[in-house]
Amino acid sequence: MEGVALLVVLVLQAACATGATGRGLLAAPAARSSASGMEREAVYDVDVIEPGRVATCPVPLTREDLQRAISRLVRSMQLEAGPREEARRLLELGLEEEWLAEVYRDRVLTLAPLGAEVSLSPEAEVALRERYLTWCGKRGGGDCLGLLDDGPWLRTDDRRILALALALGPVVDETREAVARELNPRAVVALVVWTVGLYLALWVVPEPVTKGLAATLTVILVGWLGVDTVWGLMDGWARMATRAHEASSFEELREAGEEFARVLGREAARGLILGVGAVAGGALGQVASRVRALPGFVQAGVQWEAQAGGAGVLGRARAEEAARALVEAVESVHTVAVSAEGGLTLVMLKKGAGGGTPGRGGSTVIRHRGGNQQVLLGNGQRWHLPRGKWLGDIPAKDSVGDQLQEAVTQAAREWGPDKLSFGERDAIAKATKRGKYWLARLLEREARGRFVHRRVQDQFEGLLEWRPKGVDVIDPATGHKYEILSGTESNLTLHGRRMAGELFRMLTF
Repeated sequence: MEGVALLVVLVLQAACATGATGRGLLAAPAARSSASGMEREAVYDVDVIEPGRVATCPVPLTREDLQRAISRLVRSMQLEAGPREEARRLLELGLEEEWLAEVYRDRVLTLAPLGAEVSLSPEAEVALRERYLTWCGKRGGGDCLGLLDDGPWLRTDDRRILALALALGPVVDETREAVARELNPRAVVALVVWTVGLYLALWVVPEPVTKGLAATLTVILVGWLGVDTVWGLMDGWARMATRAHEASSFEELREAGEEFARVLGREAARGLILGVGAVAGGALGQVASRVRALPGFVQAGVQWEAQAGGAGVLGRARAEEAARALVEAVESVHTVAVSAEGGLTLVMLKKGAGGGTPGRGGSTVIRHRGGNQQVLLGNGQRWHLPRGKWLGDIPAKDSVGDQLQEAVTQAAREWGPDKLSFGERDAIAKATKRGKYWLARLLEREARGRFVHRRVQDQFEGLLEWRPKGVDVIDPATGHKYEILSGTESNLTLHGRRMAGELFRMLTF
């Protein structure tokens, strides 16, 4: 694995898999055709957006741009609860995801922390609360961000949101001015800040996955800000969240926010708030129409098209075509996950009915742009087919592959932090110390993959051919090829891109 990437996976449903060989992570609900007896499923196209491949920058947005757009967007907002609860509902964060925000120095911190809360002295708690309320005095008064709706003091997540509000500073003030005539402008601003905070927090969990409107927001941000800026936001947020976690005073929170503000920049902050306004103003199906009305829409479409591999856009007709591509992505995205493969991958649901793969029972799960595809058989096996191959080219029986899959699953179960080598532990510790939490998690996942690979190779040494490049394993007796990989959206998607010309079985853990 090289580098770090942001992965956008546009799917109908995603599920966690740790060694299971049942339905794949990117499988969509099947629609069966009684005429042919074949499964018919939605078909997915794959594009890859690589950071640094093309020059990107935030679409210029003025104060007037922000205020005109946000005043229009908030008219359709429905506020039925406090800002914290509304933001969680908007981003579809259920109770089972209460562990949301961070893994911090081997401890899980939650929005309702369980034993991991950093306790402040009573004097510090009182002082921080008073400074917060004083700060709110010029911003609607009272508990202006809704930080005290779950208790009298600022908890870990409250301090993080306050630091974010301080980072957004002038842009939040611009937003407040724009919605001043609304029935409850303070609630609108608090909802925007909480939504930004919870969205960014989704990127610092061990296996980042977002769905629904959160995924849509990522597409909008990549269009308006560019993938390089979006990735910088994730990194900057992780550093700010750490400093906010350790802060015990308003001044320390302000310093954390100011550092993030330098990473963010004024125009990117405006783009972030406009993106939140677009997704917060109504149902998912209405987002595309609101996106079309955002300032800089055509320029954002051009930037989106360039990042997605389109040719340089020349002329108004091509620019409008690029903008339509951005709208199509906004309408299709469902799930977003972070990849360690150096690109932002989009698995796009194609319009119209998908088709079963010709031949015996199975279904296409992903169809790549190059014509290669990933198929899921009725027995749970997942295979990659290069262009020109079909289900009939997959062996009817694969006992070696079944044994390998069983060994891969067992090796993954044996993995634990105690299996890390000294060098791996040291690298993870150094990344954590530098505040590179995404890198620490990446290094841990890579170590897990190496452990599984070694265990399986030791078990089958001398019986199979193992390769350092290309597919991992070849059965010399049959020529069948196998790839061992973690069963995440990013790996399943990007392995098809990396080895587009190979027919191989995908052994997941």
